[in-house]
Amino acid sequence: MSTKWLISRIAILAFLWWVLAKGAYDSWQVGIPAILTAIYVDRRLFQSRTSHWSLGGFIVFGLLFLKLSVTSGIDVVWRTYHPRLPLNPAMVVYPLRLTSEVARNLFVGTVSLLPGTLSAELGTHSLVVHVLDIDRPFRQELKLIEDRVAAVFRHPGQLDDHMAGTD
Repeated sequence: MSTKWLISRIAILAFLWWVLAKGAYDSWQVGIPAILTAIYVDRRLFQSRTSHWSLGGFIVFGLLFLKLSVTSGIDVVWRTYHPRLPLNPAMVVYPLRLTSEVARNLFVGTVSLLPGTLSAELGTHSLVVHVLDIDRPFRQELKLIEDRVAAVFRHPGQLDDHMAGTD
């Protein structure tokens, strides 16, 4: 375990705890053991199978997630309150390029957390996604999210050069 790895994990998890606890100082009696447990689990379960994380990639990913959460949320609210309820839902197959299991899990979870999309089925080389409107540019958004997830792990083999076939 490198010092850089440990410091980056402590910084990320401490910041995350601070945000979730809304800056409450009395929460650290639970937060510190939770952070240490998360670091232990991260090291034991994932370190041997993944490449190093990129703090810059993580920050860019977080900003993109925040932006897409707000814009997608506004779009969903607009559609909900529009008199005609302009929905055109569909199940679509998105070919996955991510090769790492951890990166794929982050991608699938992110897609499910964003308003207007839901990960429905994960295949070997594809993800079935439920979208509220097939006419939205969701494929470009999914590709952008996938690219940002790959940058978090900064692994050159994280993305296949070609789009994989569907399952």
